[in-house]
Amino acid sequence: MFSVYSVAGRLGPRRGFGGGARGDVDEFGRERRNRPHQRKPYDRPNRGPRGGMAGGGRAVPGLQDEARDIESRLSSLIIKVGDKNTPTLQNNLDALSVVLEKDYTKHEKTVLKTFRECVLELPWKVTVYSTLAGLLNAKNSETGEKVVSLMYQVLRRELAEGKWGSVKVLMRFFALLVNTNTISASTLLSMIDTFLKPVMADDGSDVVVSASANCYVYIVASTLLWAGHALAERAPQELDRRTQLVKQYVDTLAEHNAGNTLSVVFHDAPAKGVDVLASLLETLGAVAGNGWKIDTIFSPYEMFASEFSQATAHELPALELPTNLAPSAFHTPPESLRLVPSPADQAVHRFILQDLITDTVVQLETNRKDCAKYLLQIHGLCNEDVCSVMTTAQHPDDADPETSLVFEYMLAEVVLSLHLQLPDSMFREMYFTALAIELRKAEPQILATVFETVVDNTVARVGSLDVECINRLSNWLAVYISNFNFQWDWARWESAADEAENSPKRCFVQETLLKLIRLSYLYRIKSQLPESCAPLVPEKTPSHNFKFTMQAMDERTRDVSVAMGKCLKNKGTADQALEILQEHYSQWTDVDDDTRQSLAREMLVEHVLLLGSKTFSHMLNAIEKFLPALHKFGDSPEAKIQIAKVVEDFWLNHSQFFVITIDKMVTYRVIDPTAVLAMLFDPSHVGSWCRFHYWEILHNTIGKLGLRVVQLRGRLEAAYAAANTMMDESDANIQQPQEQEQQEKP
Repeated sequence: MFSVYSVAGRLGPRRGFGGGARGDVDEFGRERRNRPHQRKPYDRPNRGPRGGMAGGGRAVPGLQDEARDIESRLSSLIIKVGDKNTPTLQNNLDALSVVLEKDYTKHEKTVLKTFRECVLELPWKVTVYSTLAGLLNAKNSETGEKVVSLMYQVLRRELAEGKWGSVKVLMRFFALLVNTNTISASTLLSMIDTFLKPVMADDGSDVVVSASANCYVYIVASTLLWAGHALAERAPQELDRRTQLVKQYVDTLAEHNAGNTLSVVFHDAPAKGVDVLASLLETLGAVAGNGWKIDTIFSPYEMFASEFSQATAHELPALELPTNLAPSAFHTPPESLRLVPSPADQAVHRFILQDLITDTVVQLETNRKDCAKYLLQIHGLCNEDVCSVMTTAQHPDDADPETSLVFEYMLAEVVLSLHLQLPDSMFREMYFTALAIELRKAEPQILATVFETVVDNTVARVGSLDVECINRLSNWLAVYISNFNFQWDWARWESAADEAENSPKRCFVQETLLKLIRLSYLYRIKSQLPESCAPLVPEKTPSHNFKFTMQAMDERTRDVSVAMGKCLKNKGTADQALEILQEHYSQWTDVDDDTRQSLAREMLVEHVLLLGSKTFSHMLNAIEKFLPALHKFGDSPEAKIQIAKVVEDFWLNHSQFFVITIDKMVTYRVIDPTAVLAMLFDPSHVGSWCRFHYWEILHNTIGKLGLRVVQLRGRLEAAYAAANTMMDESDANIQQPQEQEQQEKP
């Protein structure tokens, strides 16, 4: 048996889930003396008007420090328990439950807050925390009821806000509470039925496929996976009925989505290899065939069967599902891509481990460093022989993913699967890149090899990879490599230089190298490449392609260009530039007005771009300065298309400047989205659409258009509301005199 005072001292005070220095000793290991003058201003207790304590009495700094120290150590114990599957885990859980039950009344807020955060943010230890909750309930049913009530309120809040990752984790927690007899089987079945109610048709004869139903069925199936063992003993018929309903929905969904490729990452993959619900249903069937026993993660609740049999099971009120969420607010996580071969007989272990990894990545999205740290701890709770761990093996190179599950490869697969999710990634792309970087920093030798292998396997199938995913993978890889001194084994991809110009592998490697040049410079990247890869990078540093050079102009065009150059160089205004163009081109009587206007437009845009070609800031300032002139020349759809094409020709050899300039032109409404689309899908671009920057421009333009629609819709709704308010006030002003007249009549 241990106490909070003796065992937790090694952990020291913690803030959240991070570590920290010991607060009771100094840097030399000497005990700190609690003196008032050592306090920071924000540590001082509240004082009353005469210097005493705010609540009367006298300030006792030592007691407050001791209370904070105890709370800190209690939090540390809850966070640390069950980090690894060790022989002492049973004793540690039992001792911790005694300590928490003893100190619960004094530190109730700290215990409940830490417990809530651990369940939500350390989802792979759900079997540990459900067992701990069961032990607290067995020792004191009132304490158990408070813990369950807190987690139920958190579940209701997460449901109302549409945080489906947290809802799934919490439902798994409640599923395991049935094993500890903390809640009844009927309570859990009632919660499951709440999620299944919108799935059924009004007459109950069939299921209805929808975005919300996909989300609800996924949560239910995940809950049944962990609750199956307890429900099979206490309510087997109810378990079978709900499992059959899940199967019916998955079959109906497969028919409904036949031929749908919007969410398919690899177009050569079989249908069941893409649908996460189908994969989960297969896992349910396999676990059911094994007596609903999950042998992947250690389940400590089995050690306390006698204590749980005498505990009091609590009932919970009915759940309420949100009714005001749009279809896009519902989310079904993707299945992990099969980027590395794995043994078929380990499919259940693979699914459960990757599911726990996915939940951890989702729940710790706000802190990539903590996420990386805890991801590398998940294997600590695995049962023996479930997976191989390269970071703890004596000979990491001997790990073979074809003969056994290798934890690090599953980890890399999950990160890339979430990153390549279609049609949209769950989080910003940079999160997954930053997470991969943190993982490699934690295990530089092993995870460097793992990520290289997974990327190589993905690039080998790049011909069947969705175009959007190819672009995302290229972005991810470029930033990833740039964080490690641009080191990469490019010799693996030497064959790309020998492939056809528009072959998928050559396009991917070439565009990735261009992104690396953006993040560094040409000659550094060239120095990293073998000579055989030289055709994949530009010969010269990317620069502009100014049309009106001295050698490429006739005399009168040279006069206009020189005059415009002097005007802009001498900080001329937009009006002065227009005067120069009008003065010169009005003398060109051998061409019609439309041609003169087109030539003047081209001359203006070329010189404005040249003025801003030095840096992105120069470009922005140049566009802003000559915005009136650009607007005047962009007064028709044809004119806007011409401006877009001039920009493309000017930055033909510098895709980054091309993307940014088009984006700024759209922002300042020099050109519109229609002109951008006309430029991108011009017949002259056939064969060039494998260039990623064209699709980047398309994405940016559509995003701006969508934002503009949202803004206009908001203004329209505000105008409607204001008009209705004015009408109501007008009606009230009319009715008030009429009522007064009625009252004045005898």
